[in-house]
Amino acid sequence: MLREFVERKVRREIVHRNILISAAAFVGIIAMWYSDSLSGLAHPFRMLVNNIHGGLSAVAMQITGGAVDSFTLSEAGAYTIMFQNGADALTMSAGYLGSAALGALMFFLVNRAPHLVRLIAGLTGAFTVGFLALFIRPDATGDWISMFICLGFGALLIFLGWTGRGDINQLRSRKSLTQIVLIVVSLMTGLHIVLDLPQVLSAPASVVVDGVTTITNPVAYFAENVTPRISVQVIAFSWAAIAIALMGVAIHFGITRRLKQIPKNDDIV
Repeated sequence: MLREFVERKVRREIVHRNILISAAAFVGIIAMWYSDSLSGLAHPFRMLVNNIHGGLSAVAMQITGGAVDSFTLSEAGAYTIMFQNGADALTMSAGYLGSAALGALMFFLVNRAPHLVRLIAGLTGAFTVGFLALFIRPDATGDWISMFICLGFGALLIFLGWTGRGDINQLRSRKSLTQIVLIVVSLMTGLHIVLDLPQVLSAPASVVVDGVTTITNPVAYFAENVTPRISVQVIAFSWAAIAIALMGVAIHFGITRRLKQIPKNDDIV
């Protein structure tokens, strides 16, 4: 009976720790995203998230008959894709909505299936490095330093995936560190549209420079060209609501439901 009591207590402590880490990560993300003093710390994460966003958009372009010519990252971490054709309905929504689904799935797996933490870290890092290696074309709008930082972050995730051994229940273990990093990445990815709301609601759909049209706000472009009768605000808040709902489902099944599934100690005498 004592052993069963201790096991339940340990399981509760693990779930409580995951809740605390996730809450602290969310507060830290908000602080990094909007605080100028923490912009340097947020920069690698911002570029990684934008790289994932751009990668999902690029995949959507290709599966809808388009072609991706190049991909660049600016000093601010924003991305630019040179592409041809593709279905606007999917390519303009794939970045934010795809990120929402991917981030929620990642958060669920990282918390619910910790034995997959190393694999998820390795795959995320490999995607980051692979996508940039395939399509990277720095030009006047790109920045080599930003791209090397993003590549370095991808390499770090691969390294953590390769070497992140240890007891995940020990906060100082490398596997636990890998899980914490992935929680931050998954929250940033899944809530990307929420974090970008101020920019999405104010930036124009596109700009024209020397006869070349550049899409600067995929949400506004979607509203103008796919759903012209629906405002940017409605699209933006709808997508943000979807992202929050998906992350809420991931939090419920990944963390809070685990806590409810732990039996109470009433049967232990």
